[in-house]
Amino acid sequence: MKKGIVILGILAMMLLAGQPAAAQALPSQVQALYPQDTGEVVFADLRALRGTPHYARVKAQVLPERFRQLEQFGAILGIDFERSVHQLSWGFVGKPGGSVSFIGVAEGDFSTAEVEANAGKMRLAASRPNGVLTVVMGKNQQGDEFVFAFPERTLAVFGYRETVEGMLQRHAQGGASLTDNAELRGVIGEVNGKAPVWMALDNPYTVLAIQQMLPEAARLPGFETLTGRMQSTSMRLDLKDGLKGLAAVKCQSSADAVLLSTLVQAALTYQGYQLGEKNPELARAVQAATVNRTEERIELGLNIPNQDLLALLQKNSLTISF
Repeated sequence: MKKGIVILGILAMMLLAGQPAAAQALPSQVQALYPQDTGEVVFADLRALRGTPHYARVKAQVLPERFRQLEQFGAILGIDFERSVHQLSWGFVGKPGGSVSFIGVAEGDFSTAEVEANAGKMRLAASRPNGVLTVVMGKNQQGDEFVFAFPERTLAVFGYRETVEGMLQRHAQGGASLTDNAELRGVIGEVNGKAPVWMALDNPYTVLAIQQMLPEAARLPGFETLTGRMQSTSMRLDLKDGLKGLAAVKCQSSADAVLLSTLVQAALTYQGYQLGEKNPELARAVQAATVNRTEERIELGLNIPNQDLLALLQKNSLTISF
């Protein structure tokens, strides 16, 4: 049962079907802060999400643990995410399974004077390299410092120090960035401004996402041959009226797309059968998911009606990690 919950939870996060809802976009100047070799980018228009019927439950169950950790860090610095942060993006640099750096940008309204004062009260190390307030929130097991930096009143950059310093350098001087990443630039263009939550993934992160959301598909014969042939994925989510979503995977050829769509459809059929009567709302959502193919592209769609979504949230059946 738990396995089915996690699988659909991840699937739910990844999908947006039907007409896209109006949403803010990730500005080009923020995209230009991210490193060129960023492999996954996630964006959330928090103002739009706060206007949805089930925001409180979605925040607790559907938004990832990483979001809640950032919110806790913000609270230590006197930043009220609900009041001060309008939209949030984050990304991963490095290959899955290797050395991966987590970075991100919060857009909103931040008082550096208040942040610096609160950092002092909490005895957190704070400095102003090149005039930019930078606060050390802690260290990982390798001794890398996780920091928040405030290059503008409207921007808070967070992540491990070395990567954040690179972002601050691009903010001050420019340089190669995510906007120069030919692979992800087109994927971001497909979703940016078209949904309140979206993701863009390159090949390694596409493979990882499928392995996480549909492990049955990843175990079927033929999947290994596809791992290097899935070029990228775009994903969108809307919660204005139920849960609607779409994930689009671009393969190298139409033959690759045929094989991938077959594996995904088989995995969905198996998952729906496994859920059976144990969770009828979840089973209906899986069984109603659509898989469509156009040349080298497949699209996986999901539409959970408001009544079923409420039941799933009440059962705490939408839990994700990304």
